[in-house]
Amino acid sequence: MARQVHNRDISQTLAAAEQWIKTCLVEDGSLFSHNSLWTPQLIDEVYHAFVEHPDLGEDDFITKLKGQMRPASHHAQQLLAEMLWALLLFPSNMKARTKRQQVRDMWALSGQQLSGDHPLMSDEVLAGIGSGGPGFNNYRPDEMTFLIEMARELKRKDAAERRRIFADYGAFFDWISSVPSRGLRQFRHMLRFFAFPDRVERMSSNNHRRRILEAFGVAPERETKKWTDQQLDNALLKLRSDLTKENPSFKDFYEPSIRNRWAPDRTVKTLEGEVSVVVPKDDDEEEEQVSPPTPEARQSIQFQAKLVEIGAIMGFKVWVPRGDRSRVRELVQGNYHPALLQDLPLNYDETTLDTIEQIDVLWLKGRSIARAFEVEHSTAVYSGLLRMADLLALQPNMDIRLHIVAPEERREKVFHEMLRPVFSLLDRGPLSASCTFISYDSVGDIRSLEHLAYTNDSIIKEYEELAGSPT
Repeated sequence: MARQVHNRDISQTLAAAEQWIKTCLVEDGSLFSHNSLWTPQLIDEVYHAFVEHPDLGEDDFITKLKGQMRPASHHAQQLLAEMLWALLLFPSNMKARTKRQQVRDMWALSGQQLSGDHPLMSDEVLAGIGSGGPGFNNYRPDEMTFLIEMARELKRKDAAERRRIFADYGAFFDWISSVPSRGLRQFRHMLRFFAFPDRVERMSSNNHRRRILEAFGVAPERETKKWTDQQLDNALLKLRSDLTKENPSFKDFYEPSIRNRWAPDRTVKTLEGEVSVVVPKDDDEEEEQVSPPTPEARQSIQFQAKLVEIGAIMGFKVWVPRGDRSRVRELVQGNYHPALLQDLPLNYDETTLDTIEQIDVLWLKGRSIARAFEVEHSTAVYSGLLRMADLLALQPNMDIRLHIVAPEERREKVFHEMLRPVFSLLDRGPLSASCTFISYDSVGDIRSLEHLAYTNDSIIKEYEELAGSPT
């Protein structure tokens, strides 16, 4: 199967996954310590802390996870950190540094520090295998629950049977089907790939499997929707064999020339030339999700406050919508309060002003807007993009740098929505050419710069990302 991802060798990630399966799932060991962490007793303790005591609050997943695990034993906290490492090993739509920091923060709950230089924490290992998609990140609590349930079921078997499960493809399916699951979880695909990388495609979605099989004339989606994971794997294995006979250099269904046959790029001709667009399908969110994600409104306010402080330190006046201002002001250091504007010193028509006033953060020099930021914490990510598009439609000659600020795990979702036709066919050109993505982590990094007061806003270029930039 594929051992290269966009000319990147993924063998170190596969070797790390193999080590995790052998050391932790088959045996009861640990990835980052000499203790026995993956024991039935500690897994049950994690189950009690996380699964039996869900946190339905508005904080982000990691903040809630820390709160849930804080009362647990140190060894259970370390086990949860290793579980988080395993959960994040496959997705490539989260940066290695973010994965590394989240695992280290979780391990630190135990009172010990986990070195970022550990071989299993390297960029090469944590770069990922393929996109988990927005669904995986938005429903990460359910994915973590599935991983914990999977580990509990596995540890009820003796070591010989565990070894057989990960050596025999059929035995694996018999076992995995017995694991309790809220919805059809994506981690089951990821684990299957890690266990049988020479038998299973690097796909975390059956949607892609079905599209490929239909595009290559194997079977229509209306038929393959009734197939099991095993039937889909078998059909793709045969298709791979046929394609390799036709083209011995064939490696991966995500190669541009191959992907274009089952997920072709779409372009629309405009006066400025051809523009790439995305037309999402209803099932792009993957599988059968269960509980809707909770908006992280409190975190959104925190990052509005960080952007206010960064702008103030750089010498800008800063605008925050009236509805958010009091909550943001409470989080901004007092010496930066004078930078907050009470009224916008702009001379536009009423419709334009009403649109501008709702943008989450504006940096202004005199009577000109330098940068506009939408802090987009909602799952749909439409509101911020619509506001930016409205602004460009109302004032096509306005020269403003536009940014969507969101958690890194929603990066792909932002780009996916930004390339919809409604945002790609603006008179002044596609929104993706004018609006960039900045992760929450990057905002935090900018705010922490030692000499921020001596830095101008061009520093943003080092942290922003355009739609279509390499993952």
